[in-house]
Amino acid sequence: MNTNINTGAGFEVALLAAGAIFAYGVWMGRRDLGFRAALGVLGSMLWSLLPAGLWFLMASGRPLSGGMLPLLMGVGWVLSFALSFLPVWVAVNWLEVIRWETRPRE
Repeated sequence: MNTNINTGAGFEVALLAAGAIFAYGVWMGRRDLGFRAALGVLGSMLWSLLPAGLWFLMASGRPLSGGMLPLLMGVGWVLSFALSFLPVWVAVNWLEVIRWETRPRE
């Protein structure tokens, strides 16, 4: 892996969570649920790209005033940090779904 490219920890955590939830689904005998869970985690990873849209809005529009740029940068950073945990939350939710579907029935 090229160490010069900084993709952020959110992508690595999302890929790790997707692989782990897929492996858990296969281990529990429900490969179909594991695959759907992995796709859900990877799909939620796309939401972490939302703050990048702020940069495109800033670049495409008129110049921002001096006080607006730090505000948008701060909001983008906080939003990016908060959304980086979304794939983990989705993976934990799918973990409960897989556990519920594979529990012994009485």
